Amino acid sequence: MGGDDGKSTASVASCSVNLTKNLIGAGIFSLPTALLRGSLFPGVCCMLFTGVVQGSSFVLIAFLCQQLNCSSYRGVFSAAFGKRAGDVVDVCIMTNSLFACVAYNILITDFLQKAMEGLFGWVDVPRPLVIWTLTLTITLPLSHARDLSVLRYTSMLGLAIIGFVFLYITSDFLGNLPTAKENLQKHAMRVDIGLFTTLALCTGAFQAHYNSPKFFKELGCDLQAHIRCVMTSFGAAFCIYSLFAISGLGLFGDSLLGNVLKNYPVEGNYAVLMAWLGMAFAIVFTYPLVFTTGRESLIGLSPALQRASRSSPTLTHVATTSGPVAVIALVSCMVEDVSLITGLLGATIGACLCWIFPASVYLVVTAPPSGLQDASAPLLGRGPPMPASRVEGNPALRAYARGMVFVGFSSMAVGVSKTLGLF
Repeated sequence: MGGDDGKSTASVASCSVNLTKNLIGAGIFSLPTALLRGSLFPGVCCMLFTGVVQGSSFVLIAFLCQQLNCSSYRGVFSAAFGKRAGDVVDVCIMTNSLFACVAYNILITDFLQKAMEGLFGWVDVPRPLVIWTLTLTITLPLSHARDLSVLRYTSMLGLAIIGFVFLYITSDFLGNLPTAKENLQKHAMRVDIGLFTTLALCTGAFQAHYNSPKFFKELGCDLQAHIRCVMTSFGAAFCIYSLFAISGLGLFGDSLLGNVLKNYPVEGNYAVLMAWLGMAFAIVFTYPLVFTTGRESLIGLSPALQRASRSSPTLTHVATTSGPVAVIALVSCMVEDVSLITGLLGATIGACLCWIFPASVYLVVTAPPSGLQDASAPLLGRGPPMPASRVEGNPALRAYARGMVFVGFSSMAVGVSKTLGLF
């Protein structure tokens, strides 16, 4: 990576912990639904397959950074397809961030509706009222804040609450094992097109790939250390995800909702009530961190917004914050099932960032010289050709990369259709 002195700034252990934190988030609440759609054994196998392949693509991005002398995901993509093609990566990151905020709004509303019913007896509070009140009083003001460094501590709180929820649901599963066994036996084995929904949801759960160059740099550009970090983190995430998903499916079976915590009744369950309130609190303060990434990508994509940021910084900041936050709130009012958003993100943005893009870059930069010369022309728009970078290819890895591209496009087409209920 250009100009890097090769010195690591973090250990494999600390990077493994941070990467695991990156992977495990609020999307875990939709994973029991992934097994409901794909059934128990095929669903767990699909989850394992997804984790292994996406772990390998996480390593592949670091390998490409090393070979192409790049320090970012955008740089890797630009090295293969031309400078302006890097905008495609930024569009994906922006879309992922903004729709993740939609998912956050849906989850917060789920938790607050349940909590208000338990605390005050307010039944069926209108979702649009909760969303717009939350937006105008909390998420919009927080998203306008210039310095969000203090909010990073809330990620630890959120992880602690997810840990509490994980322990609660798995212990509840063990405490209701006879009923859970019946539900699991009922959904033990079914192979159908629902596995593509499982694949889409799992793709989103194992997605942190735009951070691969950052972890690689922190590890001193040591690919072996990066591999150990990825194996530890993705392995831990799979164990947590699979146990949580099996427990949720066993507890609720056919009645399982997109957010598993919504399945619990309000009355007399103070532990779940605390989980609802805690998750709502943690996600509220995570929202502006994720939104800021999307807003920065939006500004980076538009030269006009960059000029406006220099000439009228306050006005541009207000416009690029208030407008998207309002759109996010509007979309959130239209969707109640968070698994719909996480499934669509996994089938589209996740498939691109985790499957199609890394494999495509590898295929281009390891192609024979004649094919590489053609690929050096810009993918998007006008401009001088980018210098082609040549990497020694491995036939087995090239075949593996072609398989990743095929699965990525297939899961995108079928996963979107299945998630939207088109068939």
